[in-house]
Amino acid sequence: MALSSTVQELRAQVRAIEAPEPRAGAVTLAGGQGTSEGEMPDLALGCLHEVTGDPGDLCAATGFTAGLVARLFQHTGAGAPVLWCGRTLTSHEHGGLYAPGLDEFGLGPERLLVVRARTDTQVLWAMEEGLRCRALSAVVGELDDPGFTPSRRLQLAAEANGVTAVLLRTRSAAAIGAVTRWHVTSAPTKRDSMNIPRWQVQLERHRGGDLGRWNVEWRDETGDFSVAASVRDGPADKRVAQRHQSQPKQMAS
Repeated sequence: MALSSTVQELRAQVRAIEAPEPRAGAVTLAGGQGTSEGEMPDLALGCLHEVTGDPGDLCAATGFTAGLVARLFQHTGAGAPVLWCGRTLTSHEHGGLYAPGLDEFGLGPERLLVVRARTDTQVLWAMEEGLRCRALSAVVGELDDPGFTPSRRLQLAAEANGVTAVLLRTRSAAAIGAVTRWHVTSAPTKRDSMNIPRWQVQLERHRGGDLGRWNVEWRDETGDFSVAASVRDGPADKRVAQRHQSQPKQMAS
């Protein structure tokens, strides 16, 4: 009887280790700043996010995505790896993940699980299976057009298990049901920091929050993003409205 009780206790401990409580809340992206005006908002955990890039500039979107999942990895604090899923054909067309570059974001080979599949359906399956594993800190999928219903399934799986999902896509792709959509392009590099990645980031969708546009760079020493001071004066839509109000009206000829 005592042996049976001990076995049950051990099984309960194993289940607790393999399936920790779902994570909730959000992770700070930029320099300790939250959702104050002009700063990048925190990234909500346990839901689906979308990062888009121009067809000829997917490297910028990939780099920014690496920064996002690096922040998620740091936030879990338990060494939970990142699952990165994509199509074999996509890696042949645009190049595979660059290991030295990922290592600069703190995503060394011991922290990254890479899955390459032949079809979009297989990528979606791998993502959904990954989102059921609470031992992961994030799941990334490279897909152009997953469709609304499959993306909704990813959102529900992320919510149910507390694992954050990121879809990396081209901007021309159809809209999906993600909580946020970030469009990323390359930004000019400073002369004194040629090796520091810099991007122009536009938050085009933010369920329940403000939109905005920022120039950001990755900071190795702190493992987060830094927002350029020149564009810290507020969300993009407010800046545009203020600029229009400051311009004199032209008289009709």
